[in-house]
Amino acid sequence: MNQMEHSIQINDGFTQTSADGGCLCFDPKYGIMFCAYMPGQQGNYGESRSKISLSYFPASQPTNIRFVDISEGNDEYLPNILGFGDGRVRVFYEKFSRREGDHPLCYKDFNYLDSTLSEEKQVMVQKENGEIVPYSLSVVFEYLEAKGYYNHICCNTEQIGCCTPFRHGDYVYGGAVSFLSEVALFRSMDDMATLEFFAVFPKQAQYEFDYRILNGKLHAIYRTEQEQNSIFYTESPDMGMTWTEPKALENSIQCRPRMICYRDQILMAYNYYDPDTGNRPEIQQGRTAVKLILMHPEHSDEVRVLADLHSKYGIVNVCIVDLLGDLYMAFSTSELALEYQNGNPKVRGKDAIRYLKLGDLTE
Repeated sequence: MNQMEHSIQINDGFTQTSADGGCLCFDPKYGIMFCAYMPGQQGNYGESRSKISLSYFPASQPTNIRFVDISEGNDEYLPNILGFGDGRVRVFYEKFSRREGDHPLCYKDFNYLDSTLSEEKQVMVQKENGEIVPYSLSVVFEYLEAKGYYNHICCNTEQIGCCTPFRHGDYVYGGAVSFLSEVALFRSMDDMATLEFFAVFPKQAQYEFDYRILNGKLHAIYRTEQEQNSIFYTESPDMGMTWTEPKALENSIQCRPRMICYRDQILMAYNYYDPDTGNRPEIQQGRTAVKLILMHPEHSDEVRVLADLHSKYGIVNVCIVDLLGDLYMAFSTSELALEYQNGNPKVRGKDAIRYLKLGDLTE
């Protein structure tokens, strides 16, 4: 396993990233986007009125962090981000109000989901010119409800399969676990002017997933919500009509897995819990590492591990991108204690965003 020693830490000294959105989208040419709690408003999975903001900064100026509050002061569900490849940035999120007494979910009044969310059927879209406008999903939800799909929808705005999930249904915070049906895919071929039905994901892949389209097939990787947090690979030769038997890849995965097309093959990246890299107390032994594996699109048994990396701070969320054949990776690190003394934290990790160039790993 390789130790990552040459990474650039991007942190302004007071901003703390959220575990769920530590790294959402990354391109070394245009920058990194991640969710962060604004100063003084971070709670430990429980402080009320925690505000999640969207931040962007160019990689060429790693200390220049610019906060973009796309919700205009209102609370929003964790945003999903598309773009960067051609310089455009699109942000999707569910906009909702908070009413005291609505759906008290957990901890210290951490979050309320508006009971009218399913009726509003609206997300916000950041257009190519930077304008932020509401986008109604009423037609999509009407289609879903008529078909009996009540769980997630996924909007695909690029041929290669860049996916933004829109969640719909009842949730338990801390995993956004829905109790309802399936995942349906929609796509737009006209810059979000219209959406059309695309495919249906297998039922077991309704927790966290990513997919790409290559050689006329849908390739998908997903993480289960069970205790093992296992990840699986599956593919559809008929664009979502049928799916192959899921192939187990790894257990103890701590965040959403990622998938890209790399040199006409499928590249998957995910973090995993590795007890051999840790120096925490026995009850928390181990730290998360990240693994990159390459899979032949026509022969899923042909798997090659390109990299197996760890950071002494632990790796939370991971993003990868292919830029002219060179792989870049961005990831968030944890502030969890590195060392304890008499049961108290002695040395803490760094809660920050880092990125590094991996180069061409196929050579």
